[in-house]
Amino acid sequence: MSSSDTRRQSGLYLKAVSPTNEPTMENIHDQLEETTNVLLAEPPMGQGRDVCTSLLCDQQPAPSVLFVTYTRSAADCVAQLDGHDDLDKVGVVTVGDASPEARDGVVTETVSSPSDLTGLGITIGQFLSEWDGPVFVCFDSLTSMLQYVDVNTAYEFLHAITGQIHAAGAHSHFHIDPDAHDAEHVASITSLFDAKVSLGDEPSVRTRELLAAE
Repeated sequence: MSSSDTRRQSGLYLKAVSPTNEPTMENIHDQLEETTNVLLAEPPMGQGRDVCTSLLCDQQPAPSVLFVTYTRSAADCVAQLDGHDDLDKVGVVTVGDASPEARDGVVTETVSSPSDLTGLGITIGQFLSEWDGPVFVCFDSLTSMLQYVDVNTAYEFLHAITGQIHAAGAHSHFHIDPDAHDAEHVASITSLFDAKVSLGDEPSVRTRELLAAE
């Protein structure tokens, strides 16, 4: 498929991001311009970290960045932003056993139970309501979250939190390892997002059809 080819697939448009197997961030940003909530599908040891950082830091000047993490320490999340000195605010919500310790100036909160999605939603909502300006959220990861809750519970949470992010004028991406889940479950979760960026052997961006105003 050429880079200009577009095909409708599963309610989303499929666009090749590059004529090679390496997507360019400029291309990805261009195709995500009209989106709010993005599903970032990456296999283990994939190229997701660089894409994650770019989605957080390179789309708006002086953004605020919020990490929500099940497995990484707050310090590790913040270290990912090294070299990006124009950030407004940085926050980390650690879930479960992830360490909340981070450098000075970083706002950290902890949700002690990995299955407490109500508490997690409230905590994320507090950041969204208190921060002004462009806010970008990284949720790492749905694969970890699904170890503690069933798909139906996760779907209800994601429906609520993506709506909250949209209402706040923020942007988000949610990491998932598609190989760790049933394809039907991945498709159900994908339906909640404005776009899906797949990083694998054949990187691609799938975005929803933008309907005409009238």
